[in-house]
Amino acid sequence: MKKSLIALTLAALPVAAMADVTLYGQVKAGVEVSKVKLGEKTAAALGKEKSSKTATEIADFGSRIGFKGHEHLGNNLNAIWQVEQKTSIAGGNKEWANRESFIGLEGGFGKVRAGNLDSTVKNTSDNVDQWESSNGALNLSVFTRVDDSKRAVSVRYDSPVFSGFSASVQYTPRDNANPSDKHTHNDAAQDTYYAGLNYENSGFFGQYAGGFRKNSVGTKDGNVQRLVAGYDANNLFVSVAGQYAKNWETLGDYAQAQSNGVVTDAMRTAGTNASNAVFGTDATLDGEGVKTIEVAATAAYRAGNVTPRVSYAHGFKAKAAGKKLKGTQYDQVIVGADYDFSKRTTALVSAGWLRGAESGPHKVETISGLVGLRHKF
Repeated sequence: MKKSLIALTLAALPVAAMADVTLYGQVKAGVEVSKVKLGEKTAAALGKEKSSKTATEIADFGSRIGFKGHEHLGNNLNAIWQVEQKTSIAGGNKEWANRESFIGLEGGFGKVRAGNLDSTVKNTSDNVDQWESSNGALNLSVFTRVDDSKRAVSVRYDSPVFSGFSASVQYTPRDNANPSDKHTHNDAAQDTYYAGLNYENSGFFGQYAGGFRKNSVGTKDGNVQRLVAGYDANNLFVSVAGQYAKNWETLGDYAQAQSNGVVTDAMRTAGTNASNAVFGTDATLDGEGVKTIEVAATAAYRAGNVTPRVSYAHGFKAKAAGKKLKGTQYDQVIVGADYDFSKRTTALVSAGWLRGAESGPHKVETISGLVGLRHKF
C-alpha cells in the first residue's frame, strides 16, 4: 500500500512542476497542383522545356508544434520561454527549436527575449500574407522573402502598449550572423539591427518595420523597410503594404525568388546565372546589390463559416549598379476561401498565379491550386 502511495505521489510531481507549460501547434497540409511556363530564352538558359508537366503532390503547409511557459518571479515579473519547431507531415525538419524559440523576462516594462526570434519585419507578415501553402504561387512568397528566409538569433525588446502604440528593437551580433567566422573575424561584420512601431485602435492598424545589416552585399550595407496599414473588425479584413529594400540581397537572389523554385541554390552553386536566365540582364550584375520597391494588398470578408480572400502583389523594376533594369518586375494574384468546421479545424481552397520577369522571352510563370485542411491545438 505504501509503495502504491509513493508511486502515485511521484507520478503527480511532474504534473505539478509543469502546470504552467502549454503545448500548442498546427497541423496543415493538402494537395497542390501546379504548372510552370518559361519564356523561350529562360528555358534555353536553364535547359528546361518551355511548358512543364502538371505536378500533383501532397504538401505540408508549415505544420508546427511548440511548448511555452512562464514562472511568476514576484513584483510583476515573469520568466518566459518557448521552444517551437517544424513538424512537416511530409517528413524532414528533424531539428528542434527551428522556429521561434527563446527565453526572457516580462513585466510592466515590456519584455526582453534572447534566442531564435522572428524579426520585426517578419512580424508584419501576418497582416500581409494570410495564405497557407507550400507552393510560392499560393502565398506572397516574393514579397515576404526578406523575412521568411530565416529567423534572427538575436536579443529583442518589446515595449508595453501605450494608447494603442507599441515599439520594438532587436539586435543580431556579428558572430551570430556569421558563426563560422566567430573566432577569426576574417570576414566583414554583418551585425543586423531591427526596429518596429505598431498602432491599433478600433479595428484600424498600422505597422512599420525596418532592418539594417552591415556589409550585406560585399562591403555595401543593406536595409529593408516595410509599412502596413489596414482594418480588421466586423468580419472585414483589408490591408495594404509597401516595401523598399536596398542591398539586402543580390540581383541573383531576387531573380531566384521570382523563379519560385525553378532556379535552386544547387543550380546557382553549379554556375547558373539566375538574373541572366530569369530577367535577361547582363551576366555581370548577378552578384550586385539590388534596390526593389513592391506593393501588396489583401482583402477578406467572413460570412458565417466561410471567409473568401483575395491578394495582389507587384514588384516594380529593380535597380542594380545604378541602372533601372527592364524585365525585373513581377505580378501575383491569389484567390481562395476558408471554411471553418469548428474553431480549430478549417478547410482551405485557393488558386494562384505568379509571373516573374516580363511576359516574353524571359519569364517564369507559375499557375497553381490547392485543397487542404488545417487543425490548430
